[in-house]
Amino acid sequence: MCSMRRLTILFLILFFISCEKETTEEEVLNWRNLDLSADWKTGTRNATGINTEKLNTGLENAKNLDNFYAIAIIYKGRLIVEEYKTGDRETQYPVWSVTKSYLSALFGQMIDQGKMSDEYKKLGDYYPDLADSLKREIIISQLLTMSSGVPDNTSYMAENYPLQFIMDKDLLYPSGTYWNYTSAGTHVLSYILTSVVNESAKSFGETYLFPKLGMTQFSWDDDILGVSNGGFGLNVRLLDMAKFGQLFLQLGQSADEEIISSSWIQKSTEMSIPFNQERSSGYGYLWWMRIINSEKMYYAAGYGGQYIMVVPTRALVVVITSSSLYSGSYGTNLNRIFYEEIIGSFSTIY
Repeated sequence: MCSMRRLTILFLILFFISCEKETTEEEVLNWRNLDLSADWKTGTRNATGINTEKLNTGLENAKNLDNFYAIAIIYKGRLIVEEYKTGDRETQYPVWSVTKSYLSALFGQMIDQGKMSDEYKKLGDYYPDLADSLKREIIISQLLTMSSGVPDNTSYMAENYPLQFIMDKDLLYPSGTYWNYTSAGTHVLSYILTSVVNESAKSFGETYLFPKLGMTQFSWDDDILGVSNGGFGLNVRLLDMAKFGQLFLQLGQSADEEIISSSWIQKSTEMSIPFNQERSSGYGYLWWMRIINSEKMYYAAGYGGQYIMVVPTRALVVVITSSSLYSGSYGTNLNRIFYEEIIGSFSTIY
């Protein structure tokens, strides 16, 4: 009888030790160096550092917005929220200008590989025949920060010679003078990348970026000459967007492999152009900045409410997709829910 009792006690001890070990392993997941080609490990909304009630309220409020499609939240490297109002895990969502942030990453990889020395080359170094001397003086970093003076005109995708169409337009101002949002300027970047690596941005990414993130199903529109649209045109699955955000949170690392240099990540996400808009505090290398109460976060954004938000101080990546039928009230309401209720549900870690 005593032997049976001892065996029962021993079994219970081993059981609780096993449970404690599993819990500990979940807690010490190295979210700064995940293998991003692997599937997400899941977690719970009840984890330490999460105000679960506040988070659930924010999620319900977001889903009740007419234009809302889907949301994923990665906290300390674990997928804790994946919810779809429209579409499912296999849906490739049009992310519009989030495309620009992917292009920036590919540009960084090209420089990391030594195919271009740095982003301070001039446009005239690649297109010396440009008739306009002011355009020849445009620095590539000015295209990355949208301070090139190239006017915004998205009709280039319908043109037979898109680059010539863009370059034929007068500059709004001398390069480096002011900030002006321009998809046409980022399409020029796509042309430069294509001329340097001798393949489209999409093709370059299929070798060096997308497989590293386990990103196998996507599409990216080309212009009539086969150059990937630098301003928009990427269609991506929700969890693949989250992988891209996590790559930046991990400073370009994936399981000890450098996918993008940390120096490029830092340049991309530091405030090169400060301003004070309702939803943004400044601009980096095709990434937006936001500072709230001295806390810095950065995000990729696309028309209609497409977001990849990275919050390093909370070990957090939040991804949202929305309808492209943009309305001002939707943007205002989503913005409030996004920052106050969803991001605000997570404690800072430093």
